[in-house]
Amino acid sequence: MDVGTTVYQGDTALGVVAEFVHLRLLSSRERSPERDEEVASKVRLRIADEVRRPGFLAVTTRIGSRLCGFGTAVLSADPAPEHPALGARRSQEWLAGAVRIADLVVAPAARGRGVGTGLLDVLLLPAVDERAWAVTDHQDTAALNFFRCRGRRQTVYPQPGARRAPPRSSSSLRGTRRCPRSLCCRSTNPAC
Repeated sequence: MDVGTTVYQGDTALGVVAEFVHLRLLSSRERSPERDEEVASKVRLRIADEVRRPGFLAVTTRIGSRLCGFGTAVLSADPAPEHPALGARRSQEWLAGAVRIADLVVAPAARGRGVGTGLLDVLLLPAVDERAWAVTDHQDTAALNFFRCRGRRQTVYPQPGARRAPPRSSSSLRGTRRCPRSLCCRSTNPAC
């Protein structure tokens, strides 16, 4: 089995955006023609914007010629703008200069084979002091467990403007690979 990883910096990633979108849609839990087009449009526009930012990185993993995983990341601004749910101090501590994992998608058939871990390892290479964060739906247990098992800590906060966390609030997963306070890591949880 021929497995290959390719790293794209800057606008070189634009050549594979159509494949990113296709894999994102295949991996989505909520599928409908209207939703698919909305998701596809947002992903295309976001990546077209992010390729121009300092520190943008995209990574693909293929088995043979078939795309089985992709990830994108960008360096957060330093100083960080204040996040409405985190406040100025936490925004600066947690987000400033850290790697923001924007995408980490693995084809359902390739899950559990190390593809996601390999992608994450490459996306974290530019992380100064190994700080990184990602935002995911707090109900996406597969994504949450993936990050927790790699030493990330979950922080649940309400969407900006909400008074308290609604059922579909966001979760930010942050930390370092050697974070002693992580919820789940290989050394303490045999299930990971």
